[in-house]
Amino acid sequence: MKHSKVIIIVEGQTEEEFVNESLRPWLNNHSIYDVRAIKIRTSQTGKGGSANYQKFKNDVSRLLNQQNDVLITSLIDFFRLPTSFPGYEEALRIPNVERRVEFLENALAEEINSERFLPYIQLHEFEALLFTRIAGFKALPDLGLKEIAEIKTVMELYPNPELINDNPTTAPSKRLEQIYPGYKKVLHGNFIILENTFQSLLEKCPRFRNWVANIVAKTKALSSY
Repeated sequence: MKHSKVIIIVEGQTEEEFVNESLRPWLNNHSIYDVRAIKIRTSQTGKGGSANYQKFKNDVSRLLNQQNDVLITSLIDFFRLPTSFPGYEEALRIPNVERRVEFLENALAEEINSERFLPYIQLHEFEALLFTRIAGFKALPDLGLKEIAEIKTVMELYPNPELINDNPTTAPSKRLEQIYPGYKKVLHGNFIILENTFQSLLEKCPRFRNWVANIVAKTKALSSY
């Protein structure tokens, strides 16, 4: 049986580190050994960041054409997703936010049209994954009891962390910045996740758990071709 590759297109350094430090080791334990994160190319230097749909599609198409034994997936935020993504205007008319993101993922899958492409859009953004347990926040040396209590309150307001909403002032990252002005995504994001454990993500974040399960299933199916 051949070993297929998994390439995850991400928005920036924090997501890249998350793949390398958390997702890759978990997939390695499930016999998926070649896992790589690639930032969306928004310039000739390959710097990551928010990109319009055409740049995203160019990256996906290029990677699919380069290798025939690779599964391409994505880890991009729904919060502030560029309006150029397929199905964006139609998706906004769907009241249920989970169905809305599923609609966008399906539109992406239809547009790319490859069995080796697995679209995933994080609801609402990467920072939602930090809210699975309070332990990660408690491990920050400069976060006081008042701030810890405020973060606990946010966690208790929602059935799961992925539903912490996407209002410009109450998205997960914005809540963190208000409670903890010293929050730096690159510095603190993966530290908190590592403290909370990858297992907590699987237990508390159903859309994320389903994505990871699909990576495993599709990669193993690809390996059997």
